[in-house]
Amino acid sequence: MDLAYGYWTTDLVASDMTPSSLHRTTNTMAGICLGLGVLQFITGAIFLSCFTIASGRITDKLRRAYLDSVIHQDAEFFEKVGPGEVGTRMVKDVGTIKAATGEKLGFMVWATTTLIVALIMAFSRAAHLAGVIVGVVPLAFILFVSVGYLSAKADSRLLDLEGQSGTLLEQILGSVRVVQSFAAESFLIKKYDEYLTRLQRLGKWRSVVRGLELSISYCVLNLTYSAAFWYGSQLIVREDLQVGLMFTVFWNMFNAIFAIANILPHISAIRDSVQISARIRTEIERVPAIDIEVQNLTFSYPSRPDRKTLDDVSFVLEAGKVTALVGASGSGKSTIASLLLRYYDPASSSSEKSTGRILLAGHDIRDLNLSWLRSQIGTIAQDPQLFTATIFDNVAYGLSGTPWELPTSETEPGYSERMADVRSRVEQALKQAQAWDFVCKLPSGMDTRIKGGSTGVLSGGQRQRIAAARALVRKPRILLLDEGTSALDAETEQRLMAAIHEEQVPSGMTTILIAHRLSSIQNADRIIAMSNGRVVEQGTYGELMELGGVFSALVKHQASAGQLTSNSEASIIPTAHQKESARNTSVKFSAPQIPLYRHISVVSNTQTIADDSLERGLLAKGAKVPSLTSRFIRLLGRYGFWIVMGIFGSICIGTSFPIAAWLVGFVVESMSIHDDDSRLLKEARNWSMWFLVLSMVNIISSFVAGFFLSMGGDRIDRRLRLTALSSLLRQLTLEQEIGFFDQEENASGSLTAGIASQAGNVSAAIGLVWQQLITSSGNFIGAFTLGVVLSWRLTLASYAPVPIILVAAYYNIVCLEKYEHSIQKPIEDASAFASENVDAIKTVAALGRENVVMNIFDKSSAQKAVKTKYLWYGALGFGFGLGSTLVLCSIVMWWGVELYLTQRIGLSNLYATFEAVFIGSVAASRLFTYVPDMARMIQGFRNICGWEDRQPEVAYLGLVNAPPLHSIQGTITFNSCTLQYSSRPKPAIENLNLTIPAGKSVAFCGPSGGGKSSIVSMISRFYDPNMGTIFLDGRDIRTIPIEEYRSHIALVAQDAVLYEGTFRENITLGEASVSQEAIERACRDANILEFIQALPQGFDTPVGFKGSQMSGGQRQRVCIARALLRNPSILLLDEATSALDAESERSVQEALEQASRGRTTISIAHRLSTIQNADIIHVVEDGSIIESGSHAELLALNGRYVDLVRSQL
Repeated sequence: MDLAYGYWTTDLVASDMTPSSLHRTTNTMAGICLGLGVLQFITGAIFLSCFTIASGRITDKLRRAYLDSVIHQDAEFFEKVGPGEVGTRMVKDVGTIKAATGEKLGFMVWATTTLIVALIMAFSRAAHLAGVIVGVVPLAFILFVSVGYLSAKADSRLLDLEGQSGTLLEQILGSVRVVQSFAAESFLIKKYDEYLTRLQRLGKWRSVVRGLELSISYCVLNLTYSAAFWYGSQLIVREDLQVGLMFTVFWNMFNAIFAIANILPHISAIRDSVQISARIRTEIERVPAIDIEVQNLTFSYPSRPDRKTLDDVSFVLEAGKVTALVGASGSGKSTIASLLLRYYDPASSSSEKSTGRILLAGHDIRDLNLSWLRSQIGTIAQDPQLFTATIFDNVAYGLSGTPWELPTSETEPGYSERMADVRSRVEQALKQAQAWDFVCKLPSGMDTRIKGGSTGVLSGGQRQRIAAARALVRKPRILLLDEGTSALDAETEQRLMAAIHEEQVPSGMTTILIAHRLSSIQNADRIIAMSNGRVVEQGTYGELMELGGVFSALVKHQASAGQLTSNSEASIIPTAHQKESARNTSVKFSAPQIPLYRHISVVSNTQTIADDSLERGLLAKGAKVPSLTSRFIRLLGRYGFWIVMGIFGSICIGTSFPIAAWLVGFVVESMSIHDDDSRLLKEARNWSMWFLVLSMVNIISSFVAGFFLSMGGDRIDRRLRLTALSSLLRQLTLEQEIGFFDQEENASGSLTAGIASQAGNVSAAIGLVWQQLITSSGNFIGAFTLGVVLSWRLTLASYAPVPIILVAAYYNIVCLEKYEHSIQKPIEDASAFASENVDAIKTVAALGRENVVMNIFDKSSAQKAVKTKYLWYGALGFGFGLGSTLVLCSIVMWWGVELYLTQRIGLSNLYATFEAVFIGSVAASRLFTYVPDMARMIQGFRNICGWEDRQPEVAYLGLVNAPPLHSIQGTITFNSCTLQYSSRPKPAIENLNLTIPAGKSVAFCGPSGGGKSSIVSMISRFYDPNMGTIFLDGRDIRTIPIEEYRSHIALVAQDAVLYEGTFRENITLGEASVSQEAIERACRDANILEFIQALPQGFDTPVGFKGSQMSGGQRQRVCIARALLRNPSILLLDEATSALDAESERSVQEALEQASRGRTTISIAHRLSTIQNADIIHVVEDGSIIESGSHAELLALNGRYVDLVRSQL
């Protein structure tokens, strides 16, 4: 193109050129430009499609390699890297690499090719002139390298913070029940914002780098004009250089440097991707220390090297026997399990006092293959981790690494027979684990799909029984139960232990029990009592009781739920009236009953039927949702200073090019002077000085544009992330219903990655791409205006195809946005899958499922359909936009010469108009290069707005002139309440009529899965009943704002949840007004004060990722302290002491009984010793209350409660 332009210019300014010769030359050159335009259309479409598809395949492999490396890491790695960070890496960071290796790399190759070809052509045509112009390139290169060094230092720290913020975000979204129960949304959002604020501060340096990069590029670009025209005029006079040849060299050099300027945003993206890929590569290539270091039994956790968790522990676990490890929480029992499974290697903690070994069949386990070792061990953990799959798949995962492993493809030989065998084994394991009965009641039996993690609608006991089946199905040589039956009722636990004993005798299985419930270990062959990391006693149950030492004291502290007297042992058959009154405690109300015909957990088209005296609150359907455009403008308005300054700088840059085009016209006119060399040199020097002035102006305006837009983008990124998190946690005064988070597509890993990537796409477009878009728009508008002023005939004719080009641009954006949407969901699903497995990494490792996880990941990735047709359609529009530049130039050449020869345009105006049209067309083509970024921005903003607009499926009935809820008595009444989960055919609670008196202690017990936790969920308003009404002090709880309602309730759940932060932050959850004395009192009552005060920083010691370095009992006691500090009117205890040893349980139980005085206390427990002092005990089974009364009354009734008591004796 530049060569054709030079020939055309030479003929145009020649004094002896005839009109016919000029017509012939013009037609030839215009034809060449037209042909090049068609070629560019074809190659542009191929270029975008191929690079995009290639980058997708490259990053798919990178994502797989990263997950494969992560799930094979040791536990020390996961003390620093959480599931949220893994999810962020797989979506946001790998997404950045995808963009960089896709269209960004393509533009880089394009610009580099332009640079090389332009330099070759320039030096081949006029080496002297090219040599002078190229002298500015080394200067620019040195400046770019210096700026890049500053950027690399800032980017490294940004990546670290990005990962930490992702981990915290995943913790928040993975524990929504706790967040809502304690109204901790504001505190946790603020804590998340602290990370975002630090990211924003670090982003300031990145913004400075962006501004400097733009200043350098545009300064060099305008210096090229000045140097070329000044030295070119010298060569025209001294060496008789042709004017056309000078312009050929100039435009070659200009295109070379312009290419460098244009790829700056792409270079920034590529540089960011290099930083990210280096970090990911480091984690991929990380070799777990556990594979090469020697393992010892004197152990300190890496983050607490000065505190010994185990201190010279030695004992024998006899083959084929049952050995139990008992002791207080934190005594080292679970640490031994972790070392046996080789989650940790003591050598990695840099301890110099490590002694001892772990031997398996006489072999040091460090000499054994790690996968083989773990394949010999079946594990049932205290916090069972299930996966998002069917129950059959979850149990069959236990067969990983065994000869009976689940076949991965239907094409495998003998697939049907192997599947039948696996199903038979899974069924048998479910029966052994006492899970078969409740599984059969599910909609699809074993094939019912459940949600992973520790969430979903399965009770804790049901999840634990499925985990037990997963361990038993593999027929392990060693079975390890780390509080593996803590969530089971005593009767179910006894049946499960009997099934384990039946499995052990013929197979010779070695069983290791870690338990606090001492009644479950009475039949153990050997009991090992531990205290403070040491073994203090060993022997059988009888031997240790006779010894009267530590173990005996633990047993005495753990009294059973009352002793049956001879009278109570007699058969007492209650009358039919007694049975009926025990089943339901009814109450009559004058207020009308308001049924809620609404499915839980799914968005329904039905609505709550309200009484005439009530009006719908915040769920009004008539509210008009603002358009996406208006919301985006309001978002920009919040950061108007930064955005307006950035836009102003970009407009200044954009208008500088039409001004340069106008000046070029005068330069050409001065170069055409043939009879006065001094005048030619003088005018050329004057115009060159004006380009120098323009260069100085561009230095300032380009820095302003780059710096302010980047700063604005960082602020918008922070705003969008906070908006997304706030929207997911609450909507105004309504909170998202728990059922939303129970849906598979809304797993915490998927939402975490989605927030980071969607907000990142918007902020990246504003902070990086907008400068180029606004500059190009300024170029286009300014060039069009200049062209109309100089020659409206030529300009309007040349811009005639522009409407078609704009239509192609719009079509391009629409198609690429659809393509981005089609690839985003599979990527987020992959991230959720990865986060789920990283969160359950100990379970994955114990099952030896690493390779199975990767097979599932590969199979799932292969099945995801990506609509590449949208990519091809968008690529055609992209190619059309690129090719249109040369088409417009051909029109200017042909029509411009016609106007020139008919004297309707002068030579200077012809060249200025040509430059204006050329600059405008180039600007339009540059707009197309950023269409993929704009498509990602629109899709990201649309998704965040979708979260913000979502209507929570929570019934809120705004009572007219509703009285405030200043204080409550605490009477809770269920009036004909039925709760049915959308995924279950049978109600979890059916027609419940019950009154819980104010200030009383009420307990619920019964078999696992009977409906106890569902009752607590309704009281907590995690779920609303499908039919019926719940009243608090006679007031429908739906008429009370949820946050106000929950402020009077505290929940201690079965699963202890701790967040990234200090002990103080985890206990107070943001309550700044709480005194140190109150905190210590709550911790003392929860029996955790001494442990915290013994830590290096006391209450300001970080708890680590989910408190993973504390025992389950220690974590639970921190959660109990959190609840006691709240001083609630209603206290909910859902298996609150299940993870505590006998001594700790006794002291905490005393504290809870003390705390329950004067308030309504509702307890769920399987250990009947913890509820025997309750005022009323309800026995729940199959969704109904079958017995009610005090402990003594239920013993006298001699019914189901007595069966439960007998099972614990």
